[in-house]
Amino acid sequence: MDWFFQAGCEFYMKKKKTDWLSTLLHSKFFGSCIHHQELRKNEENVFCIDCSLGFCRHCMTAHCFHRRLQICKYVYHDVVRLQEMQKHLDCSKIQTYKINGEKAVHLNPRPQSKDTKPSTKSKLGGTCEACGRYLQDLPNRFCSIACKVSVISVKPKDQSHNLIAVPIPEIDMPSKENCYQETDMVEESSISIADSSEEIRAWLNSALKPRKLLHKRKGVPRRAPLC
Repeated sequence: MDWFFQAGCEFYMKKKKTDWLSTLLHSKFFGSCIHHQELRKNEENVFCIDCSLGFCRHCMTAHCFHRRLQICKYVYHDVVRLQEMQKHLDCSKIQTYKINGEKAVHLNPRPQSKDTKPSTKSKLGGTCEACGRYLQDLPNRFCSIACKVSVISVKPKDQSHNLIAVPIPEIDMPSKENCYQETDMVEESSISIADSSEEIRAWLNSALKPRKLLHKRKGVPRRAPLC
């Protein structure tokens, strides 16, 4: 949850401190969502960074404004798209794999048997510094995010940001002298407007006043003589 409070001329959004990376690496995905068991396609394959929990596609409305990661499957193991994860964590030196044309990285190391022998291609690469798994590309040093975090102290890129300040544009407040000058100007203008309005009102009254119709009589009516 996020709490909002106002201080001075800035709004601050205080975010709860959570170690979402550790939660991500220890979470189990693709299980049925307990809130939508009666619906189809209810597997939990999305992780919310702000809430530090996994959810299904039907829970998306509750996390629509949060930072999310889409969890995918590669050879029965959980992976995340490199482009999405790189925004929140430095994924350099981690072996990448292509899934549907996009690069992805493993969350945790894949289990391997002790008797596994390296292939011809893996001899040209290196080994993971944490679990010893063979890597395809020599510049890489780790096979998964968990292996890199266990060897190198890696912190999320946005972990140090606890407060987000949203400045409000300042409004120039007029001084007392300017206020007095403005009030005098307003009074003068109001007086002039009042005078002119009285003149206009008098002119309108005179112009709209109905005039009396004067009917001049031709003379005193006289009765005709009787014959």
